[in-house]
Amino acid sequence: MKIEELELAVAIGDRIAERIESRFSVMPTLTLDQAAEALGVSNEKMRQLCNDGKIPFIRVDKFYRIKPGDINHYLNQHYHREGRP
Repeated sequence: MKIEELELAVAIGDRIAERIESRFSVMPTLTLDQAAEALGVSNEKMRQLCNDGKIPFIRVDKFYRIKPGDINHYLNQHYHREGRP
């Protein structure tokens, strides 16, 4: 096998491995503290928003986990432009 063929085979193998790994990657989540900081609210207010069903979350044991996209969705839904309630 020539060097060029070997390099091509390695590159193809690396690309296949990347695609397989991307299918099994874990979605990033925020802790309650991180989500509260992102919104600029207290931990208690963040917990209340989650428990009231305003921001989706999962619990891992006693810990809240929140998707960053759900924080952005909440912000977009509740964002008010000047002159509009």
